[in-house]
Amino acid sequence: MNNLGANIRARRHALGITQEQLSNNTGLSINYISRLEVGTANNVSAKTLLSIAEVLKTSMDKLANGSIDEAEMGYYQRKLWNTLNNMDDEKAEQVSKNVLGLINLDRE
Repeated sequence: MNNLGANIRARRHALGITQEQLSNNTGLSINYISRLEVGTANNVSAKTLLSIAEVLKTSMDKLANGSIDEAEMGYYQRKLWNTLNNMDDEKAEQVSKNVLGLINLDRE
């Protein structure tokens, strides 16, 4: 499985979305999504990647390049990370700002 495929699959699983749901919401075939996830689909267009990223509530960059390795996180850090990733971007940004303010790391 390539990084893109692994990242799509991990994000889809984190959101509890099936390949069928991703297919229905992107207009891509389940077969294509499966091939993407196992790394046998080549030359993914930016339009396709954007469509997948929008449904998975993430960025094209995070799908292509990955993000923080959750395996290295503690239980509560992983729980917070997953909660933030399941929020819309604006709400996640506000919650992050509030948490940083609580621990006095945000000095803006």
